[in-house]
Amino acid sequence: MAKRTKDEQGSKRRGPDPRHFVQVARRPSLGVEVSTGRAWVGVDQQVGHGSADALFALTDEQYAAALAGEGLGPFEGECWRGEHDDLLLFHPGGGSWYPERWSPCRARMLPPRFEGELWWHVDALDEPADSARAEVSRSLAAGPNGTADRVFRLVGDGAHPRPAALIGGLPPGSDRARAREVLGDPVEEGGDVYAVEGDRVRLGYADGGLVEIALERPAPRPLPEGPVRAFLAALGEPEAGAAFREVARLAGGTGRRWAASSGSPRRLLAFDGGVEVQVEEGRVLSARVRLRADASGPAYRHAPDLLPGAVRPPTRADFHRALGLPSATGGGTDLYRYGTRDLLVEYVEYVEYVAGTADAVTAVLRGTSAPPGVHRWRSGEFTLFLDVLDRPEAHPLVAHVCGLPGVRLTLRRGAVAEVEIGGRGHRSERFAAFVDGMPGEPARADLPLGAPTERGAHDDLWDFARGWIHVHSSDGTAVSTVTVRREPPHGLAARPGTAHRDR
Repeated sequence: MAKRTKDEQGSKRRGPDPRHFVQVARRPSLGVEVSTGRAWVGVDQQVGHGSADALFALTDEQYAAALAGEGLGPFEGECWRGEHDDLLLFHPGGGSWYPERWSPCRARMLPPRFEGELWWHVDALDEPADSARAEVSRSLAAGPNGTADRVFRLVGDGAHPRPAALIGGLPPGSDRARAREVLGDPVEEGGDVYAVEGDRVRLGYADGGLVEIALERPAPRPLPEGPVRAFLAALGEPEAGAAFREVARLAGGTGRRWAASSGSPRRLLAFDGGVEVQVEEGRVLSARVRLRADASGPAYRHAPDLLPGAVRPPTRADFHRALGLPSATGGGTDLYRYGTRDLLVEYVEYVEYVAGTADAVTAVLRGTSAPPGVHRWRSGEFTLFLDVLDRPEAHPLVAHVCGLPGVRLTLRRGAVAEVEIGGRGHRSERFAAFVDGMPGEPARADLPLGAPTERGAHDDLWDFARGWIHVHSSDGTAVSTVTVRREPPHGLAARPGTAHRDR
């Protein structure tokens, strides 16, 4: 592969890079640099001990073909060998794995039937005008200064800048037979309206050829009755709030709180009763109810009661009878949409089960990706303590932590500034719960958090996305106190004007 200088790789680029790279598909990585409208493909490069994508410009024809699943032929290999360096838009290196302005596409909860820019416009429906998704939608539709719309013209004045890339495989001029191949059967008999997740795509034709694509969002359904309602009602609500506590009661009440990684703010709460809840920034993102025991854990203990009159576990017919027909179906999964809340029901067909037996039910906020296979890095109360930092005293999660024996909270201007354990009784109880696997009387080496960011004679510091973990040892070996704080410590004395809450 041809060598590139640091200037060519962009690691010495002067000033902020104004370019905005929007990812439209993942495999291969495809997208648009919206300030110029140039399409690109990501080509894997070795960077140090890892790898990341270099972004090479594509023609609109190449881009549309790749989104349609037709591939790029030998082009990617040629880019990897350095034969198209004149098309290089971005190269990882110099500590920059992604462009300065990078908008990745999200994984869809319902397996999509097509790839294309339309997904960014779907996700921007009903979003505030100043939201990141609305900005990307406007930029893709007509450049950074354009306006986003629900109707996309494919030909003539005001046409979308890349009309063949809105829905991969469905370019302007396509007939109705081609639309059915790409989008499936229409939701209206003899009509031109198709289900795209919980929304609708209406196709417009002139002389039998596709000329317009319009997005429509149906009126929301009311929340269903029964226990499944509790899982939907908790979405978007604060962790440890009333709606969350009801989910925890149904889920069995106890479990483990996992961090996905030291740099991720998302947590996985795996309850003993076959329920997994994902939370982020103090609110509930999803609740997954396992209806069939497998290697990942037990089945939900109240599975027969999830829907009235259901068997163990419920079947697709049970869900259709109780909830009506789904808003969309794809890849063995039914989607029911209730305004800003989605309910996804996954089905399996094994010999020992009735055909169409439900495998799991996931309640998730619309527009949120909450895959079940979250990497479980470490579990314990350290995730809880990190997540209450900067939260106001009235937040339910702060009240929960405040009620734990042996935990000392420091409040500053009405919000949590520090959480401390050790030093004042309950040491064994709180130390053992801080990180699962940590003994009740730990030494500094017993914290299973990897190498500390900083290490001194009596103190160790770990830098996390939401704050710092500070371990102090009076004798240099045994842990005396553990403090979780927003900023790294500059001294151990309490600052003036702080209030302390001990439990």
